[in-house]
Amino acid sequence: MEKDSDSEYELAHEKFPEEELIEEALKSQDFAEYQPHDGTPVFAEGNQKDKEELKNDADTQELYDDDELIEVRSMVLHIKSEANDQFHASNYGEAADLYTEAIELCRQQLNVLKAVLLANRAACHLKNLEYEKTEEDCSAVIELDPAYLKALLRRAYAREQLDKLTLALEDYKQVLEIDPSQSAAREAVSRLPGQIEIQQEKMKEECIGKLKDLGNIVLKPFGLSTDNFKMVQDPASGGYNIQFSQEK
Repeated sequence: MEKDSDSEYELAHEKFPEEELIEEALKSQDFAEYQPHDGTPVFAEGNQKDKEELKNDADTQELYDDDELIEVRSMVLHIKSEANDQFHASNYGEAADLYTEAIELCRQQLNVLKAVLLANRAACHLKNLEYEKTEEDCSAVIELDPAYLKALLRRAYAREQLDKLTLALEDYKQVLEIDPSQSAAREAVSRLPGQIEIQQEKMKEECIGKLKDLGNIVLKPFGLSTDNFKMVQDPASGGYNIQFSQEK
């Protein structure tokens, strides 16, 4: 049964529940205060490094010093807010570009925020039906936070669309371990095993077909084909014997 991704995963009018993670993060650890300490605007001239310079610094993965961390955190949250606005306006490509800009500024000190940004960018990719990119971003989120429910659900759905059914099933099972109330995951865990069995049977038939084609190439110079060989089951043992026949 085909899913309506918007209703199933609440993406049509995404409210970004991940915002709650930001609020919690801002109350603890390195995220207690994120406005510039002198009260000047985030992008005030002379108040911070050029964004490209900060991005280049972030690529080194060295930790920000305290002043830099305040400035960069403020910049990232400002860009994220703009990205959210673009998402709500259904400008998913523009939103993804802005999330990318913010992600590139994040170092280890901002990993909680980086996970949220990656999850939001994954939502953009999902809206644009870019399932491989969705899977990639969600996997990056899960590396940072293995219990990130939205990322697991989005990756599971993307994997279904990519016919990676076994991996999708694993994700849905993990979702239920975290939150057994997730009805979409429960439905998928009931549905996918049957689909996986059909998929595996189809793959087996395709594999046998390719082997027969290869066998026919090898046997053709001898005037034979795979049709000259039959698999006959032994009723006593249940095993199979190969029998040769001259008839084609």
